[in-house]
Amino acid sequence: MVTLCIRLDDIHSGTPPHLLTLLDRDVWRGRPIVLGVVPFPASGCLGEAATRREACGHPRRSLADRGLRTYFDQQLSLGKADIAVHGLTHADHPTAHGPGTPELVAPSRRRVDLLLQVLRAFRDDLGTSTLIPPHNFIDETVAARCTTAGFHLSRALMNHEVQALGLDPDQPEDRAEAKRRRPCYTAGSATVIYQTTSVSPRNMRQNTPREIAAFVMNIAKPAGMGVITFHWWDFLHDNGTINEAFATFASHFLDACQHLGADSFTSIADLARTACGSR
Repeated sequence: MVTLCIRLDDIHSGTPPHLLTLLDRDVWRGRPIVLGVVPFPASGCLGEAATRREACGHPRRSLADRGLRTYFDQQLSLGKADIAVHGLTHADHPTAHGPGTPELVAPSRRRVDLLLQVLRAFRDDLGTSTLIPPHNFIDETVAARCTTAGFHLSRALMNHEVQALGLDPDQPEDRAEAKRRRPCYTAGSATVIYQTTSVSPRNMRQNTPREIAAFVMNIAKPAGMGVITFHWWDFLHDNGTINEAFATFASHFLDACQHLGADSFTSIADLARTACGSR
């Protein structure tokens, strides 16, 4: 049995709710989705491409957006969505040279305390039990505080975790093998689950939907599970119209995963309770 989890990251008050409804109808088609929500999105926090596709005049607090909150409540009542916390602001730490550092890598103690407050508030309000670190990176000490508090993590596989299995993190097949051998592990009262892959319009230029599905299932079948990440802004053009080519690609990819043996789709929390709990 193979269970997959679909993540849709970077959801915030600038995400057009009509897009989410369209994706439910045309791409997910009844499959449950984990929505990675940025509670307090910073200006430009998702990069230039995503910023161009945001709705104008959105509030600084995502749950204050009436349309988005209505969508969350509706999908939760139908059992079609699970709300995860995706950082606090999603803004990288500025650095003097090179790219910024992801938000939850070397954060201040105050930021970590606030993160835990927000996680608990989302849990009380929306049943949240999962943290998705921005860019999939988080300090181990911060991760430990979150899992000790009972929050699952869905994140990237780290190089040192590949090396611990006697594999080379610079080799794609070794990284895939590491995910097959150890797709998740228990940490405190929660579970850490690795992302299998991220799917974006770039894949359309390099592979067919079935080829990407075969790659995912080659990892997920031995592991019994997989986590696939999408980003909402990839489904829009800069002028706000739907990127129909990518929506069709994503839909065909998910259909191919099912054809190749994906028996069910579920949330991170349910994956933690079932597949990971039995390992």
